[in-house]
This record gives sequence, C-alpha cells and structure tokens, in this order.
Amino acid sequence: MKILFICPPSETPFKQDDEYPLGLVYLASVLEKEGHEVLVKDYITRDWEKVKEEIINEVKISNPEVVGLSCVTMNRSSCFKLAKMIKKFRPKIKIIMGGVHATSLYEQILLNLPIDAIVMGEGEVTTPQLVNALETGNNLNNVKGISFKDGKKVIFTGHQEPIHNLDSIPFPKHELFKDRIKKTGTALMITSRGCPFGCTFCSTSRYWGRLWRPRSAKNVVDEIEYLKTNFPYVKRIFFHDDTLILDNKRIIDICNDILKRGIKIEWVCSGRVDRVSKEMLKKMKEAGCVRITYGVESGSPKILKSIEKNITREQIKKAIQITNEVGLDYRTYLMVGNPGESWDTIKETVEFLKELKNLSVESVGRLEIYPNTEIYQLAKKQGIIDDSYWLKDKKVPHYTYEHSENELTKMAYAIVASNQMQKGWLNFVGFGVKFFFDKPKKAMKYILMKMGLIR
Repeated sequence: MKILFICPPSETPFKQDDEYPLGLVYLASVLEKEGHEVLVKDYITRDWEKVKEEIINEVKISNPEVVGLSCVTMNRSSCFKLAKMIKKFRPKIKIIMGGVHATSLYEQILLNLPIDAIVMGEGEVTTPQLVNALETGNNLNNVKGISFKDGKKVIFTGHQEPIHNLDSIPFPKHELFKDRIKKTGTALMITSRGCPFGCTFCSTSRYWGRLWRPRSAKNVVDEIEYLKTNFPYVKRIFFHDDTLILDNKRIIDICNDILKRGIKIEWVCSGRVDRVSKEMLKKMKEAGCVRITYGVESGSPKILKSIEKNITREQIKKAIQITNEVGLDYRTYLMVGNPGESWDTIKETVEFLKELKNLSVESVGRLEIYPNTEIYQLAKKQGIIDDSYWLKDKKVPHYTYEHSENELTKMAYAIVASNQMQKGWLNFVGFGVKFFFDKPKKAMKYILMKMGLIR
C-alpha cells in the first residue's frame, strides 16, 4: 500500500531545526521491509495556518491509500483539523493515528473524529498488522494493540506485547530526512525505551511502560557507524532516550566500542542525577559526548518528594560536582508550579542553585497539564480541567490551581535571573539585553513587576 505519514504542526512551533519524527522514521523502515511504499512529512515546526494548504496538496499529489498522523498533545488540534479535511475531499483514504495523545484519549478521539484506527503505544509490530488488515479487508478485531469504532461503539483489541529485543527492529530510515541531517549536521537516535520511574508530571512511563528496555551496546554503535558511513556530514548525534545513563556499564560498553572502532562523533544526551558516576562521565567525554542535560526540576526537598522524582539535593549536588570535575558541559532543566509550590520553595531552589558551581540553567518551565499523568488526574478532581478540554483549539494549560499564570511567570524569572546573576554581572546584562530583544513585551512586564508598578 501507499502510506503517507504526517507529523502536523505544533500549537507552539519549535525552534529546533535539527529534529525529525524518529518514531515515524522507524515505522517507515519496518513497513518498507514488508513491501509498502512509505513517505514521511514533518511539519511540527511550522505554523498550521501557513502550511495547511501545503499539507493538503501533498496528500493530493502523493495520493496515498493510508494517511498516518503522529498525534502528541501539542499538535492535536492540527491533527484533528487535518483528519477532517482529508476525509472531506478523499473519504476513501484510511486515516490511522498514533502517538502519546492518541493513545491516552483514544475513545474521545474515535467518537468525535473521522479516524479509522488508532495504534496504541509502540507501533513497529502493530502498524504493519493494521496496514495489512486494511489492505486485505480483514477484521480489525484480529489486530492486537489498536482501537477503532464499530458503529457507535469503541473497540480496544488489547495491549500488544512490548518488543523486548529492540535489536530486532531495523534502523530507522534516516534517509527520509537526509537534507535536514545535511543542513544541521545532526542525526537522532534512541537506544532504549521505557522508564522505570513515575514522575507525577510525565506520561512517558505510562506510554512506554515502567519496564526499561535497552538496545545492546553493539547494536547502538552499529547504528552510529551506519550514520557516519552513509551520512559523512553528520557531526553530532542527539540521543532522545528518557533514561540513557540508567545502566552505567552499558554506557561504558557503548563508549568503549565507539573508541575501538575509531568513530569520531560528537553527541549529547540527557540523564538522571542519581545515575551518574565519574568513571562513566569520563568515558562518555572520551567517546565524544559534549553535553549532558539533567532534569533537576527543583531545589526544594518538599517539591522533589511531591513530584515523585526520587532524587535528592545531595544527589543533584554530587552529580554536578562530578560533571564539573570531569570537565563535561552540562545543562539543567527546572520547573515551577507543582502542587505545594510557594515563594518559600522557590527561595529554597534559588539558594540551592547558588551552591552549585558553574551551574547553567537551560530552562525553567511552568508546570503543564498533560493527559495520562497524575497531575492531570489531580487537576480534574480540583475542577480546573476535564476531558472535553482536549477537543478545543486551546494550548496545553498550565497548572494554576494554586498560582496564577503571572505568579508562575514571576517564579520562573526569579530562578533564571538569579542563575544569570550567579554567572556574573556582564552575563546578567547580556541575558537581559537578549531577553528584551527576543521578547520585548514579556521583558517590559517583568521589569515593571520588579519595580512594583504592576502585579
């Protein structure tokens, strides 16, 4: 069959031009092995109003039998609009959907939108079976891992067994985005799936499962070598794993194999502070790692406990100390607005960050509410959101039960400003100038708030 996969525009266009939809690229590789013709188009960084005609023209020109939509919460609105438009002018096209949001709210989507089937969770086994059933007209009840509508009833066929041997999956078809890879010099990889932790604000462990499934070190380095051989212009690899450094020995084995094969490549990743060892970081740096990002979230013990991050301030401090000793560049992500947050916990965070040498805060986000998270269930109980919200053309909401949007913004800016000041006056002034030119309205509002002229 001829299949067109589309990643529609996000409600807030991302600025990164080195990203591409790795999940769809994996599916393309699997489906092509079964003889299907697959095209993948990525519009996630584009504006819906500016690009919707281009997308529709792509559907008309490519004339696929199946259109697959990658649906995450931030692009759900454009997914829904696109599905309606496609069915209106090409009703015979089968529209399938997958992704975190579609999996979380499959019943709502099927009852309100012209979607033929939703792939629930991991798709490399389920999607080919679904496509073959659509091609042959077989009963969809026989395809495990999907949901679909039968009359007015929504059918869920049961969960597909997770792929335990990830080495068995063919490498993603990076060639589909060779122009983007060439332009940015960056390729994407994921070496493991699943997260054994259960942070209250995150749906990752609920989507992939609490079981962590790693690829073997050899298989990972085989793909790195494949990228360097087939795309000689690749300078850097961005690992998208949620928990890349979970197993120190595995990471050291990957690094040793990179060094043994003489592969020259830069790479960046993210990791948990409680999984850091000096031996591992030294080996990572030797094998080409140029930056690691830590999800610190907060410097308040109260908040760290409430979000079930399962890390301590001592572990954060130790990880930063070791990273500094190794001389590896790092960034930290923080957030404000979790339940129990107050100006006292913000002060705790600010004071704690001052203790961390050479600290660089990448961003301070305001807590957002996503489906299939503990925060979402809490917000529903508190009456600030319900399931119908996701059918509206609105942005992903912040958690505002305890603090207003303005108050959350003040909290975030307080942490950022303190961190910039910590790195010196010149750095703080430079940050202020850049912030003013990037976002003049927000900058002026912040200045007026600091002067006490507005609230």
